[in-house]
Amino acid sequence: MKIERIEIHPLVGKLEEPFGWSQRWTDERRTTIVKIVADDGSYGWGETGTSTEALAGAASRLIGENPERIGAIWQSIVNPTYQGGGFTGFSSNVASAIDMALHDLVGRSHGLPVYELLGGRVRDRICAYATGLYYVPSDLEDPTWGDFLEEAQGYVDQGFSGMKMKVGGLKLDEDVDRVHALRRQVGDNIRIMVDANEAYDPMTALRMANRIADADVTWFEEPCSSRADDDNLLVTLRSPVPTSGGESASTRREVARLLKKRIFDIIQPEIVNVGGITELKLSASMAEAFNVRFVPHFWNTAISFSAILHTLATVSQSPPAHPKEPYVNEPVTEFDQTPHPIRYALTDPVFTQTDSHVEVPDKPGLGVEVDEEVLAHFREGDAVVVS
Repeated sequence: MKIERIEIHPLVGKLEEPFGWSQRWTDERRTTIVKIVADDGSYGWGETGTSTEALAGAASRLIGENPERIGAIWQSIVNPTYQGGGFTGFSSNVASAIDMALHDLVGRSHGLPVYELLGGRVRDRICAYATGLYYVPSDLEDPTWGDFLEEAQGYVDQGFSGMKMKVGGLKLDEDVDRVHALRRQVGDNIRIMVDANEAYDPMTALRMANRIADADVTWFEEPCSSRADDDNLLVTLRSPVPTSGGESASTRREVARLLKKRIFDIIQPEIVNVGGITELKLSASMAEAFNVRFVPHFWNTAISFSAILHTLATVSQSPPAHPKEPYVNEPVTEFDQTPHPIRYALTDPVFTQTDSHVEVPDKPGLGVEVDEEVLAHFREGDAVVVS
C-alpha cells in the first residue's frame, strides 16, 4: 500500500452573530481538512489550522510512501525543522493533519478503530465539559447577563456537569461579577472553568484568581502570555485556583518543557497544534509521569474531536486509585459548543453527550464520515491536490 494522493481543503464558515474573547472577535470559523488516499482506495481524514502552502509542501514528499509507517512519516515532516531543542509550530500543525489522516486510513484499511492501533481502549466513553459563554454583542448590552446565563442553563439542561466561560474581555470587576452570576445560575454541583486567553499580567491574574476562588472555580486557563513561562509559573505558585494551559504547545518537547517546570497545574495540548494523535498520546503519558492532570483542548470539527476521543480511550487512569472520577483521576476533554457551521454539517456522526460523557466511536478508523458535498460548499477556493 502506498500514498497515491493528498487533498487539502481550506474551509470557512460565516457566523450569524460574532463572538469574542479577550484578544479579538470573530465572525467566521476556519479549518483545513486533509484527505489522504492510498493506491488500494483506502483513505483517511485529518485537520489542522495551518496554511495550504505548508501542507502542500509536506504532502509532495509523501507520495509513494507506505501510510502504515506513521511514525517515520511524522519524523520526516517535523525533524527537518528542529531548531535548538524545539520545532517550528508550522511543522507540528502540518504533522497534526497528516498524522490524524494516516491513523484514520490505516484503521479503515485493517477494519480497526484507531484506539486499537494505540494499544486498545480502557474506557468506551469520555467525560466532556461544554465550552461556550464567550462575549456576544447582545449580552454586553445587558447588565444582568441574560443571554449569558440562559446559555449556561442550556448546558445544564443538556446534562453537562461542567462548563467553561471567558474572562479578560471586560473590566476586572465586570468579569468577576459574571463568574459569580454563573455560579448562582448553575448551582453548586456544576464545575466552572474560566479562560483568560492570555489576557493578564501576573499581578492582575492573581487579583482575578483571588476574587473568583470563592465561586469554586475548577481551573483558571491561560492567565498570562503562553510564551511567558515565568509569569505563568508565578501565578500557578500563588493562585488559590488551579491553573491550566498549553494549547499552543508544538510537539512533545514543548509539552515536556511545561511539565518539567510545572508551569501549570493542568496541561491542555491541542491536537491540531501539538502534532496529531502521535503527540497527544505521548503528551498524555508524560503528564501521567509528572502527576499533572491532562485535559486536551478542542476547537475544530468532529474529525479532530474523534481523534481526541480515541486517544483518551487508551490513556491510563492517573493516579490508578478508586473510585474512578473525572477531573480527579479519569480523563476529561473539552467539547466546544460555540457556533460552528462547518462542524454541524461536515460529518456523520455529529457528536453529542449524555450525562456529560461522549461515546468513543467504534467503527474502523476515526469512525467519522465526511460529506464531500458539504466540504465543497465551505471550501475557500479550489482544493489543492498533490499526487
